Amino acid sequence: MTRILANVEDIYLRSTSHYGFYHRDWVPTVRGWGSRIRAAVPKTMPKNPMHAYHPKAKPIEVLLRRLSDTDDRRILLMVWAIHALQNNRVAQAKGLIRHPVEAETTDIESKYMAYKWEMESIITLTLNMQKDVVPDFMKCPIDTTEFSEFADTMNLLKAVEQEDSKKLAGDTIMREFHRIAHRQFPWQTGWENVANIYRHVFIYGQGQCAEYFKTTYGLTIQDFMACCFCLYVQTQQAAWNMPLTGKLPVEFAEGAMEKTMAMVSSELWTARRESFELYKKTAVGSAIPAAYHPSYLRVRPVIRAAPRNHYIAPFPEFLLLRSTVGLYFDLIAAPTGVMNEARSRFEEYARNTIVAYLPEFEPEGEQTYQYKGNPAKTPDVLLKRVGRIVAVFECKATKLSFQAQYANDPAADAKSQYDQIANGVFQLWKFFSHVRRGIIDHDLADEVAAVVLTMEPWTQTSAELRTAMIAEAEKIAAQKEPEMTVDDKRTPLFVSIHELENVMSRSTGDDLLETFRAAAHEARYDGWSIREVRTAAVEEKRDVKKYPFEPGQLLPWWKDTYDRGVAKREAEAAEEKKE
Repeated sequence: MTRILANVEDIYLRSTSHYGFYHRDWVPTVRGWGSRIRAAVPKTMPKNPMHAYHPKAKPIEVLLRRLSDTDDRRILLMVWAIHALQNNRVAQAKGLIRHPVEAETTDIESKYMAYKWEMESIITLTLNMQKDVVPDFMKCPIDTTEFSEFADTMNLLKAVEQEDSKKLAGDTIMREFHRIAHRQFPWQTGWENVANIYRHVFIYGQGQCAEYFKTTYGLTIQDFMACCFCLYVQTQQAAWNMPLTGKLPVEFAEGAMEKTMAMVSSELWTARRESFELYKKTAVGSAIPAAYHPSYLRVRPVIRAAPRNHYIAPFPEFLLLRSTVGLYFDLIAAPTGVMNEARSRFEEYARNTIVAYLPEFEPEGEQTYQYKGNPAKTPDVLLKRVGRIVAVFECKATKLSFQAQYANDPAADAKSQYDQIANGVFQLWKFFSHVRRGIIDHDLADEVAAVVLTMEPWTQTSAELRTAMIAEAEKIAAQKEPEMTVDDKRTPLFVSIHELENVMSRSTGDDLLETFRAAAHEARYDGWSIREVRTAAVEEKRDVKKYPFEPGQLLPWWKDTYDRGVAKREAEAAEEKKE
């Protein structure tokens, strides 16, 4: 009995009120068994979940209380089922949740569509919300087998986000678009594509990066990606899964799956603890709006549940995210030379991609020259056409931190990261200044685009952030290059590699340069994504070109799997002809 009481006390000390997850006024405390009785919890849920506990309850109070009252495994299963229903996996979700047939949709405009970023927030809040220690008769859990209750939960989250949005002021409301974009756009573009896989294995999966990964984690990047791909396929087919055994269609080294699972999965209660630690680390003493809690599933996409150690991936695509984008964080602690090699490969990838999509261009790498007795460098990519430079690119492979995406003032709260982008702008200006002053000799076209090329979209939908980085570049220029003129400071374009690929896949060389020109000089496109500028500024519609690279060029297991699939389809087709 003493041990049982000690365990109860331990859970009590991890209550929401103890941690101060939200302000004490927001969250009913665990000391509050009596508060639940006073609130007269109904035996059946009212139609409006807002009044589940008290007619004047705030949305956040009701949402967190209901999440606390509901078994975590049921919430994970509910989200998996809805995601399957709306991700072309209806058969796998049948029998898990009662739903109207209209909920079986992939139409983002349907009123039955559940946005993935909101479902991700529900799971993040679930993991962060400490469980109340109260008898079952005091609880009012979500019925996770009913679509209507899922919809009520999502509407509660929307109400919470609406309350949070009321705190925005005139000087912060435009920054909110930046945060909204970072929350939603990656879900809309997705991680389940060949470009995402090839790009990241090219940059992080070779050379010193691959050697460091193998030494540190005990398996190769190729095997790690192969195991994640197998788990991605498995966790789409069923909600709760048993460990993969026997012969698999993808080959990898013995023991690789166990090591991969150790990196991408976590036991449920460990996940709860580590998720909340992640929240506290990023919150740094201040509350974060519910929509922008850091997502633990992006660190460990697979949740294991005792006693049978079955596991679930509410969003299977996060396994692809973890094995591609996530490689950066596996390597971030590596020696400087390792990350320098990754940066060089990003520059090489950019040049290769431009030539593959638009062979009329001649991209050259950076060149070294002497300036005031010291070595200096041109931008990372000098883009030529018929011998003349038409664009210059400064490449930045740094990944976005949480603060860079979701801070109230990203340019200030993630200053060290945004200063790298501002320095990229300065490097572009310095090049134009040195050409004008005859320090280096290059033949420039009449119009030359100045592009800061990044691995991720740093300034999407935010003209304010772009202005802040240009202002910072002005400070650097005043200190380091006082000879620089206004003409040298050409309007920089902030472009992610994904956006550049999107534009090149549906453009000619002239289309690309016209897009750059319009984005730099037409005020109406200030703050626009480069791909949206392409749509609006260039009337010609082109056929979309296929992505020019194949992951099988770098991942033997990918090629073997693809070849076996082709052979199987050919054999089936031949069999059908015989019949």
